[in-house]
Amino acid sequence: MTWVAWRQQRAQLMVAFALVALVAAVMVFVRIDVSSMPGDQGQLSDRYNQFLSYVPMVMLVLPVLLGMFAGAPVFAREIEQGTHIFGLTQSISRSRWWATKLAVAGLPIIIAMATLGIVNAWALGPLNFIMSGRMRTPLFESQGLVLGAYTAVAFAIGATAGLLVRNTLAAMAITLGGYTAMLVVVSNAARPAYADPTYSTGLLPTDVWRVESGYLDGAGKPVSIAPEKCGMETIAECLAGQGVRSEFAWFHAGERFWSFQAIEAGLFAALTAAVLALGAWAVHRRLR
Repeated sequence: MTWVAWRQQRAQLMVAFALVALVAAVMVFVRIDVSSMPGDQGQLSDRYNQFLSYVPMVMLVLPVLLGMFAGAPVFAREIEQGTHIFGLTQSISRSRWWATKLAVAGLPIIIAMATLGIVNAWALGPLNFIMSGRMRTPLFESQGLVLGAYTAVAFAIGATAGLLVRNTLAAMAITLGGYTAMLVVVSNAARPAYADPTYSTGLLPTDVWRVESGYLDGAGKPVSIAPEKCGMETIAECLAGQGVRSEFAWFHAGERFWSFQAIEAGLFAALTAAVLALGAWAVHRRLR
């Protein structure tokens, strides 16, 4: 069964490995190049500012692409072609047929993407200052443990959607929508609550992630401002004229990066398990 699953998925796996290896090679080159300019932040910013605007887009798209083109066809294509009947009539259980295909098609890709996330964290370490720290979106999603977790949930959505709708194109569309929705909800609603934010009214390091900020009056109470009332005076004079005496912020420090990465990876692992549980139900209850 394992050999059959490998023969069926080897083309997608080879393409996925080549794509991940290409991105990893670029990131290794970047780290080597950065290491040749130690401490020269001005030169690093000039050379890699535009590069860092593209890296997050690639890293956010890779998991969903792998989910769409490697996960969605795993079952949907077999059902469309009717070849699943042969597998289900052999001397193996439905659970083994389902689990083997998932393991052969999904685990190598997830491991490769998790490795790429670690490589990215190593390569981008000296460049995080350009985008004011790696706690903020989209640098947070571009490196570390979460890349493998994102790929796992995207693959699970694609494979399970294929079992439910039995159509490859429809499964791809569901993968794109489901992955995007999960990522947006988690990054905006869940991630700020992974830990209690720190409160400060003073200057903050550049690598912190502000989750809330505002202005205070002389009594230390929050005060709203109207930027449209500012004329030719400086920003400081405009704020002072509207009663502003200081700023406040709730933030997460850059030192929380790896703990937040672990929490989010665990959260997406739980979401993956829930999606796969739905797939296990579909194999036994809906697949004929």
